[in-house]
Amino acid sequence: MPATLSPSSSFSQSLISFSRTRLSPFPHPPRPYPLQIQCKAFSFSCTRTFLPAVGLVVAGPRAAWFASRAFDDSGSVEKEESTLAGEKEEDRKVAEEFPTGEFEFREFGPWRKLGVKVKMLVAFPWERVKKGSVLTMKLRGQISDQLKSRFSSGLSLPQICENLIKAAYDPRISGLYLHIDSLNCGWGKVEEIRRHILNFKKSGKFIVGYVPTCREKEYYLASACEELYAPPSAYFSLYGLTVQASFLRGTFEKLGIEPQVERIGKYKSAGDQLARKTMSEENCEMLTAILDTIYGTWIDEVSTTKGKKREEIENFVNEGVFQVERLKEEGWITNICYDDEVLTMLKEKVGVQKDKNLPMVDYRRYSRVRNWTIGLSGGKDLVAVIRASGSISRVKSSLNVSGSGVVAEQLIEKIRMVRESKKFKAAILRIDSPGGDALASDLMWRELRLLAESKPVVTSMADVAASGGYYMAMGTGAIVAESLTLTGSIGVVTGKFNLGNLYQKIGFNKEIISRGRFSELLAAEQRPFRPEEADLFSKMAQNAYKMFRDKAAFSRGMPVEKMEEVAQGRVWTGKDAATRGLVDAIGGLSRAVAIAKHKAKIPDDRPVTLVELSRPSPTLPEILSGIGGSIVGVDTALKELLQELRFSDGVQARMDGILFQKLEDSSFTNPLLTLVRDYLSSL
Repeated sequence: MPATLSPSSSFSQSLISFSRTRLSPFPHPPRPYPLQIQCKAFSFSCTRTFLPAVGLVVAGPRAAWFASRAFDDSGSVEKEESTLAGEKEEDRKVAEEFPTGEFEFREFGPWRKLGVKVKMLVAFPWERVKKGSVLTMKLRGQISDQLKSRFSSGLSLPQICENLIKAAYDPRISGLYLHIDSLNCGWGKVEEIRRHILNFKKSGKFIVGYVPTCREKEYYLASACEELYAPPSAYFSLYGLTVQASFLRGTFEKLGIEPQVERIGKYKSAGDQLARKTMSEENCEMLTAILDTIYGTWIDEVSTTKGKKREEIENFVNEGVFQVERLKEEGWITNICYDDEVLTMLKEKVGVQKDKNLPMVDYRRYSRVRNWTIGLSGGKDLVAVIRASGSISRVKSSLNVSGSGVVAEQLIEKIRMVRESKKFKAAILRIDSPGGDALASDLMWRELRLLAESKPVVTSMADVAASGGYYMAMGTGAIVAESLTLTGSIGVVTGKFNLGNLYQKIGFNKEIISRGRFSELLAAEQRPFRPEEADLFSKMAQNAYKMFRDKAAFSRGMPVEKMEEVAQGRVWTGKDAATRGLVDAIGGLSRAVAIAKHKAKIPDDRPVTLVELSRPSPTLPEILSGIGGSIVGVDTALKELLQELRFSDGVQARMDGILFQKLEDSSFTNPLLTLVRDYLSSL
């Protein structure tokens, strides 16, 4: 199969694969999960997180299973999958009920409170927090789904959520003060943080927010605060949501470049930016549906938390209000204040005199406070958390940035270790990936299938788990997504560039001596496909689509015909995916853990300990940067660019770069750089 363009590629290496297969989630048939397996000695880097017990509230039953029909027309794949043990027909047809994983705040008893006081007396110095302190967090910029080392910059979603849980129970924390600024993350992470803010509110402690700049994503978080303040010069732009797409076909024509694209799936838009001048009707339909879901969810949630009618919210947005005074008058914010004035009000809340300093503890310092110190030491039952964040590759290359992307060979080691260990009762696969190498995704899918045969495995999706990212999820026993997670995407697009006209313009010539009828299929970019080559290339694309579609149908226990109805390269939000049976439940990591406990037959009121298997080690630049060094560091944008431009061998199962960037990234950039990024992200 063709390889993607690399920075070092010459024109003779410019054959490009935009083969991105969109794989759609379907309910995976439940299986028995024997917990006793052989265990080898192993070593790994991990952290343990306590998860409070969650209620076992029953959700709606799932549909009957049709896995036995999934491969009626794909005998080879059926033969391969028949080797997997534990697939009993009666297990496929049992509707399953899932717990919600809803957070329940439970007051500690007198003896437990005494134990917490004793632990705090013997805690490490960096864990000491003054009584009556306010936990402060600045939610701004990128938020990673991976754990961060002590020297790493930026925010980590797992640590944000853990801090909010700890602060709810910590008797030294009196309340929460959130600085919410321009966010550069997807809606899935925003939903997870918002849920934890609302959970923190159950502790009875105050939540105060401050928003100097605010768009829809920032206000979605801010609306969960009890009190919300903004400076008189604040930038508010609650004008609605947009999605854009850039097209390069006209530019290519002027340069003498002809993209030869084979598209399978009417909604498959990856490659459109190369082969089209305008947006297709199908792509417009898909993007419109996604925007409608996100916008509708935003309006519904804001109207609920602010006590307004849906029509009021819509009318306000359509007025184009930017005056902070109007926001106060109509109840969107509590008052107009500067940060120092808010701090003065917080002193009154915690009973501190005006001439005294407000006791505060920030996000980074509070992240170092152990759960044990607060009495949240967890239970004996261990649940492994395997995180897969970023683009997918099969092996680690020289351009792989430490801690970035999903490297299949490394993730497979973790999966096998969990499968061979008796310590873990269940596993959570946490995915935040738009996809990548299809072969890598398939190898991880196989290992996850084997793991799911020995113990419960549940997928939890963050911002996006599409194409190759969803491929992995299909190997697990249940899939949990946020309502605004981008998922699905079954479809194939592949092609190459015909650079003949460009070569003529620049006076470049290339001649090939070959043997074999199709030997020049992937080598001759100086001419278009010959008729027999075009036919073979089309058949290759059709075969790739059929393989992915049928694998998805088998994995999720659906007939191929039913899978085809929601395939065609279409991307769905988690909410829409759930109504079509593409995911099993809506929620965050806590719900995935509750489902894993349920499958492992762990009582719902018994706490478990989450063991993170992918805590990163800090790099030298991170350490130097963390201790104040300013001359050592690597530009994040450059690292991401190198990551995208590495060679890719074979079919790509990757979601459309434009769709991911425009719906996930709220930052404003130079239009020319955005155009280049859109193009590079499609390679």
